[in-house]
Amino acid sequence: MSAALASSRTRHGLARGVIPIAEETGLIVPLGEWVLRTACAEVALWPEHLKVAVNVSPVQFKTGNFVQMVVSALADSGLPARRLELEITEAVLIGDDEAALSVLHQLRNLGVRIALDDFGTGYSSLSYLQRFPFDKIKIDRSFVTDVGKPTAR
Repeated sequence: MSAALASSRTRHGLARGVIPIAEETGLIVPLGEWVLRTACAEVALWPEHLKVAVNVSPVQFKTGNFVQMVVSALADSGLPARRLELEITEAVLIGDDEAALSVLHQLRNLGVRIALDDFGTGYSSLSYLQRFPFDKIKIDRSFVTDVGKPTAR
């Protein structure tokens, strides 16, 4: 299961406009926490073999208390950390990548899985793949669409 404010139908529609506004106004932090807590609480009721992936906004990730937010959501829901996967984008890594690395390691030490979402849409530095502890890399379709096609010169 994947939890986000955008469903597959709205990912490129309504949510495309709502998410940036929520990030600009800071509302993404309480919205993102609500999504995280709700997803953890719901999945905790499901069979043990099911996991949940939650998209995390760069703004939410960089709040300074993101690890505590995750710990609290897991504790309140009773969901084991191994059943939670957090999906981040390359934007999380821009700026203070040492701080981001520290947060990622703290999350991994809890047992939370980390996925790099939409790789290839931003800065796409392969060094990120060497430096950060990703469990999964989701390559954006636009990054590989033309692989194998002759290039125009």
